[in-house]
Amino acid sequence: MQIRTRLTLWYIGISALLLFSSLMFIYYNFSNHLRSEYYKTMQSKALMTVAMLVKNNPDLGPQQIDNKDNDLLPSKENILVFNSDFVQLFAFHDEDKISNEILNSIKTKGEYKFSMDNFDAIGIKYTTNYGKELLIIAKGIFMSEELIRLGNIMLITFFLFLIVIAVSGYYFSAHTLLPITKTMNELDKILPSNLSKRLQVGKNKDELSRLSGTFNKLLDRIEEAFNIQKGFLSNVSHELRNPLASITSRIQVSLSKDRTLEEYKNCLHSVLSDAVDLEHTSTHLMELARISAKSENILFGPVRIDEILWQAKENVKKSNPEYSFIFDTSCLPEKSEDLIVDANEALIKTAFVNLMENACKFSPDHKSLVKVIQNSDGAIAVEIKDSAQIIPDSEKEQIFKPFYRSYANHAIKGSGIGLSLVASILNVHESTLTIKNGSTKGNIFTVHFKKYTPKHEKNIKLKMNNPHMTQNTL
Repeated sequence: MQIRTRLTLWYIGISALLLFSSLMFIYYNFSNHLRSEYYKTMQSKALMTVAMLVKNNPDLGPQQIDNKDNDLLPSKENILVFNSDFVQLFAFHDEDKISNEILNSIKTKGEYKFSMDNFDAIGIKYTTNYGKELLIIAKGIFMSEELIRLGNIMLITFFLFLIVIAVSGYYFSAHTLLPITKTMNELDKILPSNLSKRLQVGKNKDELSRLSGTFNKLLDRIEEAFNIQKGFLSNVSHELRNPLASITSRIQVSLSKDRTLEEYKNCLHSVLSDAVDLEHTSTHLMELARISAKSENILFGPVRIDEILWQAKENVKKSNPEYSFIFDTSCLPEKSEDLIVDANEALIKTAFVNLMENACKFSPDHKSLVKVIQNSDGAIAVEIKDSAQIIPDSEKEQIFKPFYRSYANHAIKGSGIGLSLVASILNVHESTLTIKNGSTKGNIFTVHFKKYTPKHEKNIKLKMNNPHMTQNTL
């Protein structure tokens, strides 16, 4: 069912309910008013009849009052008079029989309304000027031509208004949904080949204008994602094509004629170097894709940051023996429990491997300073300082984009994926990375972790003795 039809039905239903309730309220109150007037009229007829009887017969003896043939009242109405002993003194139509229970209720209450078959009746206790107590009953049928006419008018009015409500509801729902329809038509015209087109935002600051603005922001993010994807694919093909082309050309040159054993070894070493770079690039790409695709399913747990740094240092030195690290232990927390952070051990180690490797790679002396700091709020931060060229402020955001490489460091071998991978890992951990320039040279990369709050103290197993961080120079 379309929203337009649904809104129209809701509008008809609510309006019909309100109109029906209003008409029923009017009908009910008017009916009560007419019924009250009916009882007043019956009571007035009864009192007038008794007044005439008392005037003509002050004693009101039963033998004196016998008026069976009186035709003053319609055949459907009747007036009956009883004394305090429940003896009938007068009746226009003597066929009506009144029970003592009803008479006793009239005598007790003074005024009593009741039904007799299809008739409505009212009983009144009346005392004559001579001090005689009488029980008077006036009986008739409540039937009002005005009430019937009013009911017919209300019924016709209800159905006429229902038709008007349906037509107006259908029109107003279409008018209300017109901006949404326009938005849908504009969205249909936005194709993958032309993501730069945007929706028109109305001047009124209403919900639909906000919806169009939200769609435009979504389109901005989609366009950016498409552009990143295009650039990513282009850079991936470039980064993979170069080592593959180099490997192919070296093998072809080596096979073009017979070579010496030394020349074959040199060729194999060159091919191996390109293959290692290719494997390194593909590994980073797979890790980057895995983090982007399964960030919600990554498991976290308490890990000691000093142990992670030690393992990252070992990994870096395994593939780069010429790299060296200096660990500054002057700001270590007094308690080893304060070194714990909530992280995924494998991912956070990968992030530090990349940061530490980059720090050594771009430093002329291939050395890096690593320092663990505890902030005033108890949270842990890790500083990694290099002695490379100072990164300009204009490039501090660009270096975290995939395959971006600074022109100043273009001659240094690399894929441009490492820092992008670091940014994705830290984003998953809800940690931040800041870059500060050294006083004269070098850059300081600082990773800020959230303060660790254990969920269950009993599940935390601390290693109280750690010899790694007692060494100053590694």
